[in-house]
Amino acid sequence: MNQDIFEWILLLVRWLHITVAVTWIGTSIFFMWLDRSFEFNEKSTRPGHVGDLWMVHGGGFYHVEKLLMGPTKVPENLHWFKWESYWTWMSGVILVGLVYYTGEGTMLMDSMVSDITYFQALGISLFSIFGSWFFYDFIWERNFTKTQPAIGHALTLLWLAGMSYFLCHTLSGRAAYIHIGAMMGTWMTANVFMRIIPRQLKMVEATKNGLPVNQDWGKNAKNRSTHNTYLTLPVIFVMLSNHFPQTYGHEYNWLILLIISAGGAAIREYFVVRLKNPKRSLKAAVLGIALIVGVIVFSREPAQDISPAPVDESHSHAPAPAPASPEVAAVTGKSVTLTGTVIFEGIVPKGKKLNLPAACAKNFQGDVYSNEVIVHDKKVQNVLIRVVSGLEGKTFTDIPNEEVELDQRGCMYTPRVAGVRVGQKVTFINSDPLFHNVRSVTNVNQKFNMAMPHKGQRETKIFTKPELFLQAKCSVHPWMGAYVAVMDHPFFSVTNASGEFSIKNLPPGTYTIEAWHEVFGTQKKEITVTENGIGPLVFIFK
Repeated sequence: MNQDIFEWILLLVRWLHITVAVTWIGTSIFFMWLDRSFEFNEKSTRPGHVGDLWMVHGGGFYHVEKLLMGPTKVPENLHWFKWESYWTWMSGVILVGLVYYTGEGTMLMDSMVSDITYFQALGISLFSIFGSWFFYDFIWERNFTKTQPAIGHALTLLWLAGMSYFLCHTLSGRAAYIHIGAMMGTWMTANVFMRIIPRQLKMVEATKNGLPVNQDWGKNAKNRSTHNTYLTLPVIFVMLSNHFPQTYGHEYNWLILLIISAGGAAIREYFVVRLKNPKRSLKAAVLGIALIVGVIVFSREPAQDISPAPVDESHSHAPAPAPASPEVAAVTGKSVTLTGTVIFEGIVPKGKKLNLPAACAKNFQGDVYSNEVIVHDKKVQNVLIRVVSGLEGKTFTDIPNEEVELDQRGCMYTPRVAGVRVGQKVTFINSDPLFHNVRSVTNVNQKFNMAMPHKGQRETKIFTKPELFLQAKCSVHPWMGAYVAVMDHPFFSVTNASGEFSIKNLPPGTYTIEAWHEVFGTQKKEITVTENGIGPLVFIFK
């Protein structure tokens, strides 16, 4: 299908989903407000009277009275509030399928999170939506939860926490969030379809036949409806969070999701009980706000000074596209340039086929595949070549002035592998007319998660400690990733499109040279460099 047409379909389905969701959530909030606003009218003579309420809206007065089924006969015309819920769920499931299950799971999986296959990811996703309902419903249909609902709440929260952690460590962060939202949304709609409406139908039928109405049916339906209202704000948060990678793209995305959901439920509690229990509602509001503020403080990116940083002389690693001529402390005499090629023999593995957004797909002709492996005429690109031994006791005080650029172009990182010096400026660029972010995956250097919403946006970072590898990724588009080798010496190179590398100004000596590729692994060679130089090196991956 043409990508432009596909994205129009996505937009229209999303429009439908939001429209019907607003009507469903609006009626849910409205009826919860009605229930806590009714006042018993002693003058009412209607059987089953609970309370009534006068309202004004749109230039008219509305008089609403709540009556219990049983004492009250079913009127001839009765409106059922159900299709808002059904259409919200159906449009949401269609949207999830279109976004996450097409294109062989382009948006569903993230190789930096787990290495599961597409069908494994699909099975996990479908279980989270449908399987979770059976657990939830089983718990709340047991007698012990009817008499001691605190047990049911505890088990439900444990399931929510466990699924959040599991999905965030299995699927892409964005997919994990939306599937937790779909899980809660399925609970809400299945509550309406399988519990609330059927039990209300039984009550209506009993009333029509003049039979006594089992008020437990009504209590159960009301209990499920109350569950729905507390799930409302967490589900809305999940829907909105897909546009904000500081949530699902965070290292602790699962914890952020749980805390925000708890905060949303607490704020909903404030509105539910504020008239009948002001003290309890105030405590809930304070708790909800505190949880949300805490997440904001916890997840924010710390400021970084991009002035030149001192070199940590206690480590030794390496890479950079074209390093400047180094000033080598404690090394004198003639130096040489080490050159070579990296070759692949065998059948070249193909990357995962990608279903790119239209704005990125226009940068390519034909099908597009992920760029973990790039081989042209048996020559391997993006191999890091570095000296791993032979420099012991030597220090290198130069820091190149030029910036190393990592460009987000065509929904790919270019280059895929880059080498930089400790203290060298690294600039991330968004060359696409759509939203990206840059999240670092690092064990040594300072973590960050930057939004990149504008085409042409540039953000500069400096890494102060050696690290193999710091990973940069786009949480919005989970296939986008790059490796940054932060080196404390200048003797490294990354192979170009011809599989060639060049390490300049290498002093005479005996060294171990390592070739690293993210898919093919590593190889090492022992070499001796003399003042007369050394012939080209050849690394062969199979």
